[in-house]
Amino acid sequence: MKIQETDLITLEEALASSQRQMVERFSKHVSPIEARILKLYNTDKRFVKAEGTRIFDEQGEEYLDFTAGYGALSLGHNPTEVLTAVQQAANLPTILSFIVGIHPLVGALAENLHRILPGNPNISCFGSGGAEAVEIALKTARASTGKKRLVYADGSFHGLSFGSLSVTGRTYRRYFEPLLPNCENVPFGDLQALESNLRKGDVAAFIVEPVQAEGGCNIPPKGYLPGVQELCNKYGALLIFDEIQTGFGRTGRMFAAEHEGVKPDITVVGKALSAGVLPISASVTSFEIWKKAYGREDSWESLISTFRGNPKACAAALKAMEILVRDGLVEHAKKMGEYTLQRLEELKTHHENIKAVRGLGLLLGIELPSGKGGALALSSWVISRMWNKHHIILGNYDHRQDILRLQPPLNVQKEDIDRVIEALDEAFSKSSIGLALGAGVTALRRSLHPPK
Repeated sequence: MKIQETDLITLEEALASSQRQMVERFSKHVSPIEARILKLYNTDKRFVKAEGTRIFDEQGEEYLDFTAGYGALSLGHNPTEVLTAVQQAANLPTILSFIVGIHPLVGALAENLHRILPGNPNISCFGSGGAEAVEIALKTARASTGKKRLVYADGSFHGLSFGSLSVTGRTYRRYFEPLLPNCENVPFGDLQALESNLRKGDVAAFIVEPVQAEGGCNIPPKGYLPGVQELCNKYGALLIFDEIQTGFGRTGRMFAAEHEGVKPDITVVGKALSAGVLPISASVTSFEIWKKAYGREDSWESLISTFRGNPKACAAALKAMEILVRDGLVEHAKKMGEYTLQRLEELKTHHENIKAVRGLGLLLGIELPSGKGGALALSSWVISRMWNKHHIILGNYDHRQDILRLQPPLNVQKEDIDRVIEALDEAFSKSSIGLALGAGVTALRRSLHPPK
């Protein structure tokens, strides 16, 4: 069959799509169930502009985004300086493929990661997304130690590729099992359980998030992470920190490992690495570990991938780091996070349908009780109410959809936080009349994740 130019949708036609065309194409060719959920929420809108913490639909209505692309948009939507940096890289009279030659931006970004990561690890292995970086970290651990077993924490989320899913707890695993062998989980925050697993001495690595995001904004007990490092050192297992959601200021420190002075053997970063402007991730480790894994002529090429260290993405990451430090956004995130948590604690005292609130920096959660109507129905109602009445975008955590996610850009301002708290106050006050709607959305959600 010969394809004619007229058979294809052009870029210009796609950009001019109506809301109806957009939804129909998405529903037919991308994800029918997701399209139905968005329609139930009345959030299947066509957005035409995004800037900072605001996005705008084609009617000119403004929405406050308090999800920030699950933490990727650390500087908000379309940060001008980062976009300019990408264009500068594109305009350079140098080749834009890492496969041919060496681009100056790649080594510069790797050196910056060496300078700012805990423990100052030497070698960065780049990928396109977080799951790819996790895959690299797992391969590095096995290849450098010669051991096969991998241990992960219950409730964790490390990605949806086959290897990363094998060390991810709950929810998505059941659709694809059996997964990779020799992967075992232990309870998050339980040092005794971890030691029992490591004691055999055959574990290549323990991979853990210093704060579990998708698990429900779970902050480990004080002393847990240093204890983890001590046990890994004792039994010869590498410690991998997944800082994809917690890195680059999200928790009020540049990296969450810094809260208790932990220096992991391998750190995985992504999302906010480029402020969400272009896909890029990295698995960063010491030269000694890298050499054991890849320091042979027949093994170093196993890290090659087409878009590894894409120069445009490296330009975005370099500029994003510069802004993060220059504008004091790590300290700002700490301050705004403490203020938000204080306001959430106050909100909790006024609403019995708020079970608990928690957070570190600007990674925060509101846990809902399982009372009348169910937590999922309540969360569905609150999210829908926030979207449609208050024009505020909230979400849930993937493994704990009974926990509302508050994860705004790091440059969020106090007045935005106050607006969200006031809107939540209204939504929870009216929640009793909205559970029927919420139950409908919940039923559809459960069709996506039926119980075992």
